Amino acid sequence: MSRATVIGISGVTCGGKSSLTLMLKNMFPYAAVICQDDFYHTDESLLPKSSANNDMPNWDCLSSIDMISLTNKIKSTIYESRLQSRRLLIIDGFLIFNYPPLAELCDLKYFLTLSYGQTLARRMKRCYESPDPPGYFHNCVWPMYRFHLKEMQKQSYSKEIRYLDGNMPLQDNFDIIMRSLRSLGV
Repeated sequence: MSRATVIGISGVTCGGKSSLTLMLKNMFPYAAVICQDDFYHTDESLLPKSSANNDMPNWDCLSSIDMISLTNKIKSTIYESRLQSRRLLIIDGFLIFNYPPLAELCDLKYFLTLSYGQTLARRMKRCYESPDPPGYFHNCVWPMYRFHLKEMQKQSYSKEIRYLDGNMPLQDNFDIIMRSLRSLGV
């Protein structure tokens, strides 16, 4: 039995990751979806602090997420997919390509980008359960995005990452992913 095709959809906050994931799930209802956001550490004492404000947790760094549990969940889902004849696993997360053991499990890697201004405008429109503290975007979100982007680009598998413009219509980015899936016979 062959294993599921694993798609990693990563990128900047508010870039369209979850929307693309939902479109793919609607196209492939049998697909399994794993979201990195479900693996944040729940104990705030485990969260690193923002460098700009030591009282503020930094939710935008790799150590704020239980990457080991996330990777183990993905591996078990890949194994189960062989038993259940699932052919597709979609991973949605902003740092999935910054953790090599997880990134290397992805057959297709997509990274959504946006400009600073567009990212800020979209982030300000979002309603989070816990709103961003004042200055969090400027002091944490954007600097961490730039840092992690550079780190990701140093990885040996970085040439496999396909960059998608988050300003493009979602349908255009969805079509790019669909063409890749078709070329793999999914």
